[in-house]
Amino acid sequence: MRKLFLIAFLFIFVTCEDEEEQLCNIKATLEDYSDLDGCGFVLMLEDSTILEIGDYDEEPDFSFRDGMTVNITYEEMKGIATACMVGTIVRITCMEKNGSEG
Repeated sequence: MRKLFLIAFLFIFVTCEDEEEQLCNIKATLEDYSDLDGCGFVLMLEDSTILEIGDYDEEPDFSFRDGMTVNITYEEMKGIATACMVGTIVRITCMEKNGSEG
């Protein structure tokens, strides 16, 4: 029984560790869209997809700057609309300044 428990524990530990490594692996640039009615900062992905920030799991601990590069992980928020209407509305599950932003 102890061996089974140990194997299950190790499996869960390794699985959780793999998930942690995948956080904040999407590169994005913060763009200031405040000139448009109802808009603020949005995220521009490398493929030019625009994401509207609808919510955060945890507020970033840095101030946004136009053109700042960040690494993110997100989930699409379905059934929600905004006044901005420029992109997909997302909940940010992880956001970190890009290492080169200092």
